[in-house]
Amino acid sequence: MQSDNEKMLQEIVQNTEMGKNTLDELMGLTHDQRLKDEMMRQKREYRRINQAAHTALDAIGAQAHGQSAANRMSVSMGIRTRTMLDKSTRNLATMLAEGSGQGVLDCKRAEKDYPTASPGAKKLCSELGDLQARAETAWREFI
Repeated sequence: MQSDNEKMLQEIVQNTEMGKNTLDELMGLTHDQRLKDEMMRQKREYRRINQAAHTALDAIGAQAHGQSAANRMSVSMGIRTRTMLDKSTRNLATMLAEGSGQGVLDCKRAEKDYPTASPGAKKLCSELGDLQARAETAWREFI
């Protein structure tokens, strides 16, 4: 049975992979260089937090379980549907702001659901939530 610590770290891995994968997919749809630059900056932060979660899982002898193939495909299909007719900076930024807001909620839920997680896992989860809150604000500037 997984500990709260492992469960929280798994949530962080999945959340950061969702962010990285979404940014990868949307980056190819925009010609707005400022938006691309912000996407790259945030992708680096997601990657850093993702690697820290992987390292923590390795340290406790657990295997990281990222996004499932079905989940990745579902997200990709949703992106394609929402951008089929509108690839504007405003639409992409709206989608990113919504995703970042959902990520913040997911972090808050993980903090409540896994109260006995280690201080390190809690700190990483809080860091991810803060990143996504700042990201939501940054995306709103493009709307």
